[in-house]
Amino acid sequence: MGGRAEPPEGTPEGGPGGEDEFRSVVFDESFVRAARIQELSAQERMSSGTRPIRRRGLRGNGLSRQALALMLLVSMAFAAAVYLGTKHPYPPVRGNAAELSVSLIPLTAGPAGVPTLVPVAADPSASPSASGSASPAASGSASASPSAGASPTAEIQPGDYPSGVSGLVLPSPHHTDNFSTGQVIAALKLVQNYLTVSSLNPKVLTGGDTDAVRALLASGQYAQFDQSISKPTDDRRHETTGWMVRFDPRQVRLAPGEPIRVQGTMGFTEVGSNTLQLTSDYTFIYALIQTPSAIASASASEAASSSASSTAKAGGVPAPRPTVLFTVRRAITYQVTAADIDDGHLELSDSVAQLGATSCGADQSRFLQPVFPKPGTPASAFAPSTAHHGASATDSPSPTATATASPTPGTGTDPFDQSLPAWDVCGVMTGPTALSPQQ
Repeated sequence: MGGRAEPPEGTPEGGPGGEDEFRSVVFDESFVRAARIQELSAQERMSSGTRPIRRRGLRGNGLSRQALALMLLVSMAFAAAVYLGTKHPYPPVRGNAAELSVSLIPLTAGPAGVPTLVPVAADPSASPSASGSASPAASGSASASPSAGASPTAEIQPGDYPSGVSGLVLPSPHHTDNFSTGQVIAALKLVQNYLTVSSLNPKVLTGGDTDAVRALLASGQYAQFDQSISKPTDDRRHETTGWMVRFDPRQVRLAPGEPIRVQGTMGFTEVGSNTLQLTSDYTFIYALIQTPSAIASASASEAASSSASSTAKAGGVPAPRPTVLFTVRRAITYQVTAADIDDGHLELSDSVAQLGATSCGADQSRFLQPVFPKPGTPASAFAPSTAHHGASATDSPSPTATATASPTPGTGTDPFDQSLPAWDVCGVMTGPTALSPQQ
């Protein structure tokens, strides 16, 4: 008998023995790899109990490792952004704060000359009381006892004005329509803190770091403040000295042992449903001495005769150099909201400062420019004649002085008289630090 016979028509297409015989039941390798379950081998089924399959991780058409890593990275970046947005150390900018308006009013020396404390050279044959040296009490009051041969000095009696922060007394607080008593007290303390760091801090006064001042400002004023520090300009908007009292450390030092005297007042009033306006009007007296480099520079610029007199001697003892009393009246207006009080920030809207004794033509935008008697100036020259209309013996205007208003003869400005507005053009300094004990 014959074997298996072929159909009369031949082998059908796709039938047994054909090229595509198992195409419908054979799975390619990619299909197998993509399977989410896998049948166990006979040996594995015998040892694994009743479960004949195992689940496989996502592969192939599932998420790749790169995709998982990218999702993880995006999640971490989003979490970091949320954290920094709520926990960053910088206060949020609360809108655009109004620009600070600045007015700097120079005051020239009055008839008594540049207010000074003149140390008297000790006489070895005299007792301490006869030497005319200032006692600690007198020194602490920014005054000195006059003695033979000494120039007239500004007379501020001990105890007349408190020193330092003790002079920044808060007014009696009370609630307003929209601010509680506690909020008013907190706002007044902000003003007190601002005046402390901007008018009494030795580092700020002598050209040091200004971060302590900036930290108390509303964030909307940072740009104006930063420009005032980096690029001060005499434009009534960007003067460094509109924000703080500041002296050139190359020219001026605070006199050792001499406290800063303070006299003035604070006030507050509500000017809107969410705005509390505060005012401070304080006069500060700074005892200043010139730096050695400033004295050397002044001496070098003098004629030969002046150079020879810079070490005028009395019995072989060099003539003492005076300590100048420089007076600054600062009248400042502030605005705060409830949010500002919570954040510990102030917005300065207006700053007026009277400065004396100085020159009407000096640029006060970066540093205040006190007038000092020239090295070797005789004591009698510290009190120039009233015919000079208050100009001091060393009031040397800058080249821009011709374009600056000069004080009117016979007028005077008392930086201690807070009953009058602080604003002016240029005046002659009167008041306690412009007076001599002989007057």
